[in-house]
Amino acid sequence: MLSALLRRTFPVTAVALMAAFSLPSAQAGAAGAAGPAGGHPLRARITGAPIPGTPAAAAAAPAASGLPSKQDQIKVLKAVLAKMKKNFTGITPGPVDIFDYNIGALWRQGIDGAGTTIAVMEGWHYLDIYRQVAGFDKVFGLPNPQIQTIYPAGPLPAKCPAGMVKLQSYGSCNAWKDELTLDVIAAHLIAPYAKIIISATPADTEVTGDPASNVAMPEIMKGVEFISSHRLADVMSISDSTGETTYPAGPAEITAQNAAELTAAAAGVPVLVSTGDCGVVQNLAIANGQCQNTSATPDTAAWDDSPWITAVGGSVPNLSPETGVRLGPDPVWHVGGAFAEGAGYSSVFPRPSYQNGVAAITRSPMRSVPDITLDSQDGTSESAPLMAGVLALATQVNKAGVGPVNPVLYQVLGPRGTQAGLADVVRGNNSVTTPDGRTVIVPGFTAAKGFDVASGWGTINAARFVPSLVAATAASHQDQAVRAQALAGLTGLQHSAQLSASHIGPGGTSYLLAPNFMPGHPVDFAIDGHTVATLTANPLGDVTYMIDPSLLKLSPGKHAVTLTGMLLTETASFTSS
Repeated sequence: MLSALLRRTFPVTAVALMAAFSLPSAQAGAAGAAGPAGGHPLRARITGAPIPGTPAAAAAAPAASGLPSKQDQIKVLKAVLAKMKKNFTGITPGPVDIFDYNIGALWRQGIDGAGTTIAVMEGWHYLDIYRQVAGFDKVFGLPNPQIQTIYPAGPLPAKCPAGMVKLQSYGSCNAWKDELTLDVIAAHLIAPYAKIIISATPADTEVTGDPASNVAMPEIMKGVEFISSHRLADVMSISDSTGETTYPAGPAEITAQNAAELTAAAAGVPVLVSTGDCGVVQNLAIANGQCQNTSATPDTAAWDDSPWITAVGGSVPNLSPETGVRLGPDPVWHVGGAFAEGAGYSSVFPRPSYQNGVAAITRSPMRSVPDITLDSQDGTSESAPLMAGVLALATQVNKAGVGPVNPVLYQVLGPRGTQAGLADVVRGNNSVTTPDGRTVIVPGFTAAKGFDVASGWGTINAARFVPSLVAATAASHQDQAVRAQALAGLTGLQHSAQLSASHIGPGGTSYLLAPNFMPGHPVDFAIDGHTVATLTANPLGDVTYMIDPSLLKLSPGKHAVTLTGMLLTETASFTSS
């Protein structure tokens, strides 16, 4: 996530802009008051925040209610564009992004996110977000969005969990307010009439986790699962850069979260994850600030590495700071020292089939990231929500979900390049250097013509990219095939529990082995709907149990086994006599 240190590196930001308009911060949000946000005089069309699991939460489907007419929306956004052009500044998120990605051409057609919903996945809430967004909107004349906060892991605790407090500027509850503000504003800027859902899920709701589970809490993936299952959003954005090598339980702790990513993919909801801010290395979970403690060797972030995730790296709009006129291709975001976009190879996930066409370029059997880049002047925490806004525009045009987008990006859009709205990034690298940039400490990857490891397919011209994505999705029916593949993968996980004997005779037993759970987390073990025991997953994510029908006093016949963890429910069956 984005650190306070990095935010101070870029003073001309949306947050700085809002500060200039004297918008006071709600300290209650930073201190960790529990429950949904209360009313606010500057809030417009804000819904309530029911606790997930209640009928109100489940019914909160995306809707365009309360929106002005399409003609009025176009009129408002034309005025916004005129104001941005007349008073162009380098503020980001802001006019630089609208002009660099040619968003205005879509706005003028009424493609503005209306009727869609973007979810931003956060580790805490921020009660002042409504005032912050209203202040940002006032500067440019943007419409206030409909915002709803949900709590998929249950009500927030009265105090910030101790493990998060230790993270200080890297991932404490107080630090999340800047992250949340940036995420909401970036997504809202691109798709100003989209609804925004804030998913607030702090760490340690089940167990006191390790450092990695406090900065990249699996509860965020629980939110991904909940939102996908209830069809609450059309696209989700996550900003995190926790390196794969910093997970104490190793790959098992990372792959145990696959169920949530597969749930989203099967539902057709694209999930975008930023690739991190520490260049070719990654932040360690013990850090108290972004890129303060990093891996000594190349590393990539755990969530964006999943083949079901679209990894969004960082580039910089190459526009004149005075006029907004394009000066050339956007370069890779790299400000010297440790701060640069994440790019490289996963050590956990093998190369997905959709990347086979670029295997001669990546020259690795592993998944490479990023897939695409957007503005990261505020760190890559900015790029993922910006891209979420772009996919919300595509959803509006498609009148349905467009995800997952990676297969069509690699197999259809990428080879077409500029014709499909891709803008090549041909300059810059993500090497770790000395602060002055003169000496390379850890060599990274360099952008080049066409696809490259440093920037993926480059960045976008949204006016072409959005209709190209929609057309390619419809023409190839790729979304149906990809969703079916994801569903098959998810179903496989749900049926991965094994019994040594499917029929247990008198006096016999059957050994149960169920893999793929979160290491160290509880797993409810039930037979025929009745809890038998609460098991704890071992460091490999496995739970075991010796089923003895006579000891459990089971009647003869067929019995259903259910094992329920934070992110995965597995089922099996056996008969006894």
